Amino acid sequence: TPIRESNNQRRYVFSLGYVFELGFMPDWQIEPSILYQATDGTMESSVDTNLKLYHSFETFKVWGGLSYRRSLDGAQFSSDGSAVQNQKLQYITPFLGGNYKKFMFGYTYSYQSNSVVLSDGGFHQLTLGYDFGKRIERWNCNCPAVN
Repeated sequence: TPIRESNNQRRYVFSLGYVFELGFMPDWQIEPSILYQATDGTMESSVDTNLKLYHSFETFKVWGGLSYRRSLDGAQFSSDGSAVQNQKLQYITPFLGGNYKKFMFGYTYSYQSNSVVLSDGGFHQLTLGYDFGKRIERWNCNCPAVN
């Protein structure tokens, strides 16, 4: 029998966040946010909680923060071959980046913090971006759009 892959690639994403001006530090902003995502075909779901800070200078903006992802579904494993244990996927991800004119750069490090992991170390991600043209802005948002 051939292996069949599901045609159902639907993913549902719900996000909520807000950027707060820090009145006592006028060039700083803070953005707490939460994201829930679920896949229809595999019935998996996870929650991300994030905290981002922005600081504006005269010619550029820097941003950074911390993200925590937790799977709401458990995976069973056995380390000794007899006792079955359950764990939930967890990632801790600090990130840092900036915007200068039409250029954007970012660095992310994701560390998997549960018992059974894909790798002993974390995962690094570098992002470089360039804004090829200014479109009409739909929202007044300081979102770096790196993750």
